Amino acid sequence: MEEYVKAKKLGTAAFRQAVLKGEYPCVENLESITDTKTLARVPLGIIQIPMDMITGTLNEARGRSFARNFMPLMEEGTEFAYKWAAVYKAQETIGINDPVKVFEYKHRFYVQEGNKRVSVFRYLKSPTVTADVTRIMPEEKDSLYEAFLTFYKAAPVYEMDFTSASSYRKLCKIFGYSEKETWTKDNVQRLQSMYYSFRRIYEKTGNEASISDAFLLYLSLYGIEGIRRESETVIATRIRRMRDEINVKKEKDISLVEAPQTAKASPRLPVLDLPVPDPLQLLTGRKKLHCAFIYDESPMTSPAVFEHETGRIFLENSFQGRITTEKYENCPSGEALRKALKKASENADVIFTTSSLQMDETLRTALASPDVICMNASLNQNVGAVICYDARTYEAKFLLGALAASLSKDHVLAFIADYPVYGTLAEINAFAIGAALIDPLCKVYLAWSETLDSDWKEQMKRLNIRMYCTEDSSFADNAEYGLFRLEDDESITNLACGVVNTAVYYEKLAKMMLDGTFSTSRKKAVNYWWGMSEGVVDVNLSGSIPYQAKKLITLLKHALMEGTLDPFAGELHSQNAVIQDAYAPRMKSSDIVAMDWLSDNIIGTLPPKEMFTRKAQDMMEVSGVGKDQ
Repeated sequence: MEEYVKAKKLGTAAFRQAVLKGEYPCVENLESITDTKTLARVPLGIIQIPMDMITGTLNEARGRSFARNFMPLMEEGTEFAYKWAAVYKAQETIGINDPVKVFEYKHRFYVQEGNKRVSVFRYLKSPTVTADVTRIMPEEKDSLYEAFLTFYKAAPVYEMDFTSASSYRKLCKIFGYSEKETWTKDNVQRLQSMYYSFRRIYEKTGNEASISDAFLLYLSLYGIEGIRRESETVIATRIRRMRDEINVKKEKDISLVEAPQTAKASPRLPVLDLPVPDPLQLLTGRKKLHCAFIYDESPMTSPAVFEHETGRIFLENSFQGRITTEKYENCPSGEALRKALKKASENADVIFTTSSLQMDETLRTALASPDVICMNASLNQNVGAVICYDARTYEAKFLLGALAASLSKDHVLAFIADYPVYGTLAEINAFAIGAALIDPLCKVYLAWSETLDSDWKEQMKRLNIRMYCTEDSSFADNAEYGLFRLEDDESITNLACGVVNTAVYYEKLAKMMLDGTFSTSRKKAVNYWWGMSEGVVDVNLSGSIPYQAKKLITLLKHALMEGTLDPFAGELHSQNAVIQDAYAPRMKSSDIVAMDWLSDNIIGTLPPKEMFTRKAQDMMEVSGVGKDQ
């Protein structure tokens, strides 16, 4: 009975703590959550299940005997107490092999038979228990649970309890499997062994965030061998470095910074009329900066990299020696990227990586080098140690849509996108909304250039479309960029294109770092998202455009910059719903970034990820629209 008394003390303490927090003080009961008698049941057989995922009993009557931690609440001397003590003695002397019976509902277990055995096993801190499991299928759709079911069918491991649906796909990829590919028995056992090894070390560090999420983050950064072959000391050190990052991912709160911070004007000494230095600025500002730029491709082959290279050269030449730079080309991933990051972290104050596919390695470097500012050219990334930056390019597309409609003769336009990553849908919709602003009858045909069977030129040719908007490019050897018109003789007339002024972007970031207004806190995900009003986004107009059209674009541009006009303010309709009414303010920036709908004047669809090229799928896995669903 001595052990029962100890267990009851644990239960009483948990009961009182729950009452103080305003929580239900006993274990949950499944019958109060759902109607177990009407839902479909799937027998899973006898398996090992994790103890910490047993959260309740089948009904309330049995549940009142246990606190939330499954420790007993009944008084000593009761029949319940004697039976609990007998189960404890049996387990300690001969061991209990009989499985408990449980229902699984939405990735949690509820005990039908064997409550006292579960309580004893929990008291003994057993990580698992043998159970005869019956799954109860929920009626309502739940994308997270559906992702788990898909994973479980391929790899029957209950311990993987992620907070994001995409995490299951990412785990499969780390182990070399596709989402629905069946795992070998050896790899299933290897996953479980690695998980419990990691968990034991993780719990010692005092972290309270999801163990599964932390486990996946560790694997993403350090790989399978980072657990199998490293010492407990190394793993614990890495986990402590990851602490803030784990909490950032738990909060899922991305701060979009839409304007540069500026240094406060310093007060002046009354006699000498000299500025009084700000002590905080003296501490946080820098006299010099050495910046490393790491490109996934070469500036000679990639228009996007060429733009970043333009910004790097501008920095080198514009700060009178206060900023020096170095660059690394053709480092998309793997060993080339790791070597570049390692060398850069030894020399640089700031590292810029220019592709979202470089994020995991950039994060790994940031955690290992906390004194280096690491930035990645991507959007809507829930990462604390790496600061992301991108441009509000939808503003330029809005103007191009208005211009296209003003010059079109037949109310029909084409928009050619590559793949739906964060920000792409905003560009497409802004273009369509800008076109409808000028021509309410205008229709925009949408095509995707990176689908496996893409032949958008032939597709649009059959529709006899003459006005196109496609990828903005800095290279002049291909005339099919920006906004262009296909003439009757099949020649191309370039009309306009959107521009991201990377030189301005990098200049403003560098000034913030030099004057001490750049925040280097790693406790929150920060994404810089600048646009026209910051001088980062613009449109270049061809000299062949009529002056009336130029005046129109100038008026719209000024209204955008002043905030009196925005494509995502007021009434908005998708292809099948009203998004917001006529009196609604501008959509929240986070909703603009992650929008997953198409405007009602767009003819086209969002194809499933499987229809895109391998490179496109990789990009979508990192920053694709709806990747966390």
